[in-house]
Order: sequence, then structure tokens, then C-alpha cells
Amino acid sequence: MHAPDGVLAARRVLDRYAGIFTRRAAAFAGQLRAEVPAGQSFNVMSKLGAFVVGSIMETAFGVDATASEVLDQLVRASEDAFFIVAYRVLHPWLLLDWLFRMSRLGRLSRHHEDVISKMTERVMEAKKAQLERRTEVAESGQQDNAENDEDDSVVREKYTFLDMALGDKAHALSDKEIIEEVRTLIAVQQTTASTLSFIMVMMALYPEVQESARAEVRELDAVQGLHPLERLKRLKYVERVIKETLRLFPITAIFARKLKKPLHLPDQKTIPAGVMVATSPYVVHRDPRHWPDPERFDPDRFLPDRCAGRHPYAYAPFSAGPRNCIGQRYAMLQMVAVVAAVLARVRVHPGEGCESRAALRVNADVFLTIEGGFNVRLEPLEGC
Repeated sequence: MHAPDGVLAARRVLDRYAGIFTRRAAAFAGQLRAEVPAGQSFNVMSKLGAFVVGSIMETAFGVDATASEVLDQLVRASEDAFFIVAYRVLHPWLLLDWLFRMSRLGRLSRHHEDVISKMTERVMEAKKAQLERRTEVAESGQQDNAENDEDDSVVREKYTFLDMALGDKAHALSDKEIIEEVRTLIAVQQTTASTLSFIMVMMALYPEVQESARAEVRELDAVQGLHPLERLKRLKYVERVIKETLRLFPITAIFARKLKKPLHLPDQKTIPAGVMVATSPYVVHRDPRHWPDPERFDPDRFLPDRCAGRHPYAYAPFSAGPRNCIGQRYAMLQMVAVVAAVLARVRVHPGEGCESRAALRVNADVFLTIEGGFNVRLEPLEGC
């Protein structure tokens, strides 16, 4: 089964973001090194949250986050709306739409939905006007053919998610679908920041894993002329570290789906169509049938030979099936870039309350978090 044209176009656009992710990640890691005193325990989530907001501003909308107060409101509204959806899953009575609409969260949700729709439509209209002007210039023969499509400024100007959705492939996505996809990308910023925070804590707790990942980064950084996307794709061990962290700490610990048809269970019982069914990646990812010694942190679980034959739904940190969206690819590219940049500049050590796996107080109320913060300490590396 082939992916729809719109999805393929989205993937090509996301591939162009590699340069932006790499540049922004390097700046972020440099900022961490410069601003956080060596050896001081701090909550890395607070730094990563601001970073990923800037990334979504630039890649989805093509704007500078520092000059984007209006779009910042959009991000906050989408983040709150995302939390409300997850909250409903954990409080089943709120899954009744009529009851939810009358609740305080229902009223807050409608407010956020209104903010999201109006602001996204405003940005879409501005982008449509920009595309029309670009088309007029091209038809007049005045287009600058010397533009480098891989340059960050050109990518930001021409290859944002909105450009893809509104440009040549516009027939593949309606305005409503575009709004939904943009909201998905914005929601990714919260889950990406949380995942990156867990990754930092895991690298701090497993120094041998951290050193192996750093060695891979240094080996690739010694290769001259490597395209940013090719570099990110070659960081296989770093990618495995990210996947193993997501196995143990999938940010959305539970998600739900409405059955389109009856589900027949092995014990002869049947769940009727229309029922919301919840599943927990946090539990599935610890099933010893698929994950021997499941609590052990082992990135090599994701080596190709060890993945062969594993049930495709045994690992679903981003959900799975037809609803598994382009946000997964966006998040993975960005996370690889950030982890590589941090490893190249600092060594990460455990912070207060995160001195061991047993000490971690993981809270799974809505999303997985660590009570007391994702606390780490940094040691600047020589020669960086």
C-alpha cells in the first residue's frame, strides 16, 4: 500500500528541515554550555520546551519565533487542547460529548479550538497570498534561478509545512485537513520536549551508552562535506538510544480509539462497534514476550536483526495504524539533531532526584513526566 501523495510530499518537506534542525540544535547546545553553570543541577525540560517551540515556528510557519507573539498564542492553545484530549481519556465520563460540552474543560476546549482555527486560518491566508505572488513572479520570468533550495532561508521561505500543503499538492489536503495537520505538528512540540528530557536523564544514568553515542557523533563530525540529512540518517546508535527511551517512557502512556466494527476477543467475548477502547504503550512496551528483561535499558534492542519478527504493534510510542501521522518523522529528525549536538559539547550527569532509575518518580497522570523535574548536570567538554 502506497502512501498518499500529500503524505509523500510532507515527507520530502520534512527532509529539507534537516539543515534547520542541525543549525538550531547546535545553537541550543551552545547556549546550554554557556548559560548553565558546570555541575549545577537543573531541569532540562524548561530549556527544551522553549527550543522546540522555536523549531515549530520556523518549520511549520516559516517565521522567526522571536518575532511571533501571535503564533506563540497558537502554540499555547494547541498545547492546552492536546492535554485536554489526553485528560478525557483518563476520565471516561468526559468521553460523553454532551457531558464534556457542559464541563469547564469543555468550555476551555472550545475556546482553544476557536483560537487555533482562527489563527491558523490567518497564517494560511497570508501564506496563500505569498504563494500567489511567487507564482506571478515565476510566470513573469523574473524568478531567481540561483536560489539554493537547501539553504535554510530558502527552506523557511518556500518549504514550510504550509507551503507543501497549499502548493502543488493542495488538491490532496483541504483547509480543514491542513489545520488538523498543523495542530498535530504543534502538539508534537510538547511531546518532543518531554522525550528529549527523558533521553537526557537516561544518558546521564547510563554513561557507557552516552559515550558510545558520543563516539558515533564524533566519527561522523570528522567526515567532510556530509549533507545534514545524510548525517542525521547515519546516526544509527543515537536513533536507537531515542527509540529505547521511547520504549520505556512513551510520552503518551495511553491512547484510545473508537471501534468501527465489533472486536472479537480470544475469550469469546465481543466489544461492540462504537465503543472507545484504550491501550497503553507503557504496558505493551514491557511485555516480556516481545522485550526480554523489559526494564533493562538496551538501545541494541533496535538493531535490525533483533527487530526482525517482532510484532509491528509491540512498539508504538507514536501510536500506530492509519492515524500514525507525519509528526513521528518530524520528531525523530529533530531529536537526533538535538541529542547529537548536546553530546558534541557537554557530558551529561544525573541531577537531584534523578540519581538512579529507582529514584525517578515517574508520573503518568496525562503524559509521562518526572516529579521534581528532569534534573541533570552538565560537564563542558574540552575543545568544543
